[in-house]
Amino acid sequence: MLENTIEATEIKSSEELLKAVEGLKNDGYRYSTMMCQKENEGHDLIYIFEKDNKLKNLRYFVKPGEKPKSVSGIYLCALLIENEYQDLFGLTFEGLAIDYKGHLYLTPNSPKAPLA
Repeated sequence: MLENTIEATEIKSSEELLKAVEGLKNDGYRYSTMMCQKENEGHDLIYIFEKDNKLKNLRYFVKPGEKPKSVSGIYLCALLIENEYQDLFGLTFEGLAIDYKGHLYLTPNSPKAPLA
């Protein structure tokens, strides 16, 4: 059986997430991407950062109905993946630098949050 394991620092709140992301940026890490997976009625967000060919990962569990804070104020490029996950998973990120409100990829006739 194939088992996927990603070592990541567990983050408990949006405020802790923003503080950790700010610290990584100040330490010279670049934002690589974020992954989203449905997990226990919520969503696991895994933020991936790179410096000198080494990765650091932050894992934040989003509870149902919770609105995680956007990291696009720290790394502007994050607005694309955060908007994508709003479209596909039905998440709502607070404070997005540019918020497409569920229409980055999806048209008005598309199914709402097809991966939710």
